[in-house]
Amino acid sequence: MVTKGRVVVTMGPRGAFEIREHPLPEMEPGTALMRIELCGVCGTDVHYWAGYKPTIPITFPGIMGHEIVGIVESQNEGYLMDAVGKPIRPGDRIVPAPLVTCGTCFFCQIAKEPVKCLHGKAYGHLGDGYPYHTGGYAEYLYLCLPGTTVFKTDLPPEVAVFLEPISIAVTAVDKVRINPGETVVVQGSGNIGLLCLVVAKEAGASKTIVVGGPKARLELARKFGADVLIDIAEMRNPAERIEAVRAQTPGGYGADVVIEATGVPATVPEGIDFLRYGGRFCEAGHFADAGTVAINPSTHLCAKCITLVGAWSSLPDTFARGLNILESRKYPIGEMVSHRLPLERTADAFRALSSNYMLDGREVIKAAIAPWD
Repeated sequence: MVTKGRVVVTMGPRGAFEIREHPLPEMEPGTALMRIELCGVCGTDVHYWAGYKPTIPITFPGIMGHEIVGIVESQNEGYLMDAVGKPIRPGDRIVPAPLVTCGTCFFCQIAKEPVKCLHGKAYGHLGDGYPYHTGGYAEYLYLCLPGTTVFKTDLPPEVAVFLEPISIAVTAVDKVRINPGETVVVQGSGNIGLLCLVVAKEAGASKTIVVGGPKARLELARKFGADVLIDIAEMRNPAERIEAVRAQTPGGYGADVVIEATGVPATVPEGIDFLRYGGRFCEAGHFADAGTVAINPSTHLCAKCITLVGAWSSLPDTFARGLNILESRKYPIGEMVSHRLPLERTADAFRALSSNYMLDGREVIKAAIAPWD
């Protein structure tokens, strides 16, 4: 019987990654233990490690990682069914929603924005104290937060690992209410951008334009059904990109919807300029404080009559809808995993994603930590 498990401890901003072995916790009532198959390396984690100011609580030293898929190792009465009523047994593959809300505070009950729960906690953000196994860069995850939501799936782990990111994309599309027949621009061809493309198509967008790079990511956008690709390495001037986007819209007036998913502040005013009058803009790429950018309230907001919204995190309902999209198997989602890395190479993934996106001679599209490789 296994009694211990390894975890990767992130020591601090730009700090080292240490592998430690801790005893597996005693199973308390209402908990479960899962054997982690994959944990995606999220850009937010990389930003926090790189020294960007956190906009959600993060503790160092800590066990990061929240895009988690794995196999139920042991369980008790708290984990007999998943969120949609599927029975769960040891050996089943599950994906936990990392954020757990209290359900009773002002933001949960009154403001109806539970992603800003005053007492919320999240796997991958709980520090390095007991019970230790609370983040995804590890061999095991202890599902110990009361109210944790899990989803059972038979998808391969290379696809199921994208359930948390696609739930973020569902949240973003919800915010801008894409209607059938609309033209949608996605800024950014990283994981969130590509998944926003997928969800926008599922919501009924008739024309999708992706502005991003590098080429390997744009090629995936093409496979996911993007109608127009604009490579920022080939078209470096923002004014040229604005003209190119507008030329692809009805009447040249601009897009109905823009979703910004780059995490680069300078893309925001550019994205607003992609919009037609009365268009809708969703900021979905800044989960760390990367700095400020100048927006002219007159020309960017009032004169354009736009709706400007921000998307933040996700909830069980967006997980459920995201899972339906993944399980449709309409898109080659698994091809996004460009690098499977053992625990010992977690630092390599973080360094690549905070520099030139190159690792082992290949562009990183998605790095995932595979603790048993």
